[in-house]
Amino acid sequence: MSSTQSYTLKKLDQVPVASSEVAVDFDATPESESKPEPPSPPSFPDGGREAWAVVTGAWLAVFVSFGFLNAFGTYYKENQLSHKSESDIAWIGAFQTFCIYFMGSVFGSIFDKYGAGPLLFIGGIGFSLSCMMQSICKEFWQFFLAQGLLQGLCLSALFSPSFASVNHWFFKRRGLALGIVTSGSSVGGVIWPIAINRLIGEVGFGWALRTCGFIALVLTTIAAFMVKGRLPKRTGSEFFAFGLFRSPAYTTFCNSIVQLATHLTYIGIFFLLFFLPSYGAANGFDSNMIFYSVSVLNAASFFGRILPGMAADSWGRYNIMIITGFISALLAFVSIATRNTASILVVGALYGFTSGNVLSLQGACVPPLLDDPRKIGIGIGQMLSVSAFGALLGPPISGWLIASSGFKSAQIFSGVMLAFGSILLCVTRSLLPMKDSKWIA
Repeated sequence: MSSTQSYTLKKLDQVPVASSEVAVDFDATPESESKPEPPSPPSFPDGGREAWAVVTGAWLAVFVSFGFLNAFGTYYKENQLSHKSESDIAWIGAFQTFCIYFMGSVFGSIFDKYGAGPLLFIGGIGFSLSCMMQSICKEFWQFFLAQGLLQGLCLSALFSPSFASVNHWFFKRRGLALGIVTSGSSVGGVIWPIAINRLIGEVGFGWALRTCGFIALVLTTIAAFMVKGRLPKRTGSEFFAFGLFRSPAYTTFCNSIVQLATHLTYIGIFFLLFFLPSYGAANGFDSNMIFYSVSVLNAASFFGRILPGMAADSWGRYNIMIITGFISALLAFVSIATRNTASILVVGALYGFTSGNVLSLQGACVPPLLDDPRKIGIGIGQMLSVSAFGALLGPPISGWLIASSGFKSAQIFSGVMLAFGSILLCVTRSLLPMKDSKWIA
């Protein structure tokens, strides 16, 4: 039927006429059939030169951001803040991690609308500046502002768009791709503590931090040219996407990540990263092993991010997260029995392997919950913002438990909440639509 005929029928529908006055065209197509089909889900390259270039750039950004964060706790207690308690020092890292995650919704939305490049440039320059500021700090509040606030904001600008951009290029191999990206955190957790320790001994604390800042500026500049999105940019005046929280699966997943973030990613991974040196020192670690223990844990975490990510693409992303969550809970309880260097390092390495999987897969678990692929940045960002409160409270709570009743209470608390977070992941999985569940559940 021509466009003129269609327009005529629509006009007739609006005018009350007798049935005898209506001429019926039996060749007309019903209006419901003439509606445009809903847009089909976008296709994903799942590989190719551009896709792997994005993965490489995102890896560099995560190496700088979370890799440097993983070095936290290896130098303050032995240098400028030797007079402060573990709980006091933990507030710096806790607030820094809070900023990284809480600002995820802001930078994720900016990524959806404007892309990754500008955020990575600004984040890299700001991170380098924060290192320069750290190098001249003397008081606790100065370190808190330089690292906790400024560096936290800049690392969020590096991490959030890098994490989201990979989801634009991968679907069936998303677990592997994000596992490779987040392995940059593990490699950084191996290299940064050793480099900082050596530099402090050779050139002093100030120039050690300045050198790290210059190195990071080069790496983040390279990353800014490599990381980019692929899907159409999100339009409209809406900055956040609070409507996503009306989805039971999305809301339950966010709540489960809060539990895992609070007690796995922050009292779990960061419990060990923040307090493993102190726990080792209380159980016979010498001064060199205190520094290298964090690198041992992160070396194991490297494999824990990539290998489970590969398995998740075949066996289901939620399935793998649930399994590794429960195993991490078990290891938290087992760590209570560790009393010598060998046992602490073995359990810490196993813990690094299983818990390293959570950060790499949580980003892969969000896109299936979204109604529009252009909301990947804000969808992941809002999930990170919810988990930020666990980041803020986790390490200080752990430090308070250690100070008041010893490491055992913190280990028990970590194990219990790990198990609870894994149970919530099971609930989230049960709410998922089963379409294409091979790569979702």
